[in-house]
Amino acid sequence: MAWLKRKDADAVSTDHQLSEVEFQSLTRISAAVEALPLGVVVMSADGSAMWSNAAVDKMFTPQSDDHVLFIDSVDSVLRDALKGNVGQTDLEFGDPAVRTIEVSTIALGDGGAVAVVEDVTQRLMIDRVRTDFVANISHELRTPIGAISLMAENLIAEMGESEAARLAEIILNEVTRLNETVNDLLDLAKIEFDGLSKRESIHTAQLIDEAVGRLRSAALAKSVMIVVEDNPDMSVIGDRAQLVSAVGNLIDNAVKYSEQGSIVKIEVTREDGRMLISVADNGPGIAPEHLGRVFERFYRVDDARSRGTGGTGLGLAIVRHIALLHGGDVSVTSEIGVGSTFTLSIPAV
Repeated sequence: MAWLKRKDADAVSTDHQLSEVEFQSLTRISAAVEALPLGVVVMSADGSAMWSNAAVDKMFTPQSDDHVLFIDSVDSVLRDALKGNVGQTDLEFGDPAVRTIEVSTIALGDGGAVAVVEDVTQRLMIDRVRTDFVANISHELRTPIGAISLMAENLIAEMGESEAARLAEIILNEVTRLNETVNDLLDLAKIEFDGLSKRESIHTAQLIDEAVGRLRSAALAKSVMIVVEDNPDMSVIGDRAQLVSAVGNLIDNAVKYSEQGSIVKIEVTREDGRMLISVADNGPGIAPEHLGRVFERFYRVDDARSRGTGGTGLGLAIVRHIALLHGGDVSVTSEIGVGSTFTLSIPAV
């Protein structure tokens, strides 16, 4: 079988007896796909014929070792797609890997399959540089933050009820907020850099108990009651520390935005093979125009309120990143003046 051999328009017209309208439409589609910067590879329903655009041909030197490996790999994922196994695959080339090609496959209505091919090497390199930069800067900030905190605490202890002591307390509060931001940045950088490096079977009952235990003191300080309404014992596969952090961030967020005397409710259910962890509060709620952005980094619905609660704007972004790493997602429903419910969804065993 010829690899990625292009059929000219005349051959297509003759072989399939296309009408003039169909022929012109096919020609325009072919020209448009040919001009795309992304690679496109099409396989026929029986797997006997393939076609690619120019972007695919330019990815590797013809007949090189990487080119042959690339051909075999794309052929394999397309044949899987013909069987219904569609999805995304990352192909790495070089030793150590110096190029990463992302291949996304979809099935066509006529039984054929298409692979969209993109060289994501530069994007991944930029992401790694950014992650390393954030991690390094965050580590460097920890030393001066610790020193300033210590000096502020000493000033407060030495000056009693003076104006200087009050100012020192403000400094300490702001440095504490800065330290929380740095810690969140380090957590996010670590998750991005390490990915899902640890996998183990985790009982959800233990997961919830550990996350609630970490936030119990903060809730008591605000007279907020954390109630676990339903916590059936099921299992998930993933990184225990990451999942505890994700659930803990949702609980922490609910506690921070709840009024004194409120209740934060946690419920764990199983639905269509997935574990759903819902955390509901009786806070101010989130307006509809903000719901689509609450999981963005540093996004705050209300900057003034976030300053009062000490939020960094990174907690929900961390939750979403952990959810995606575990093949899940996180969503939110909310009503102004009633409260919000965040739901973490993870595949269950």
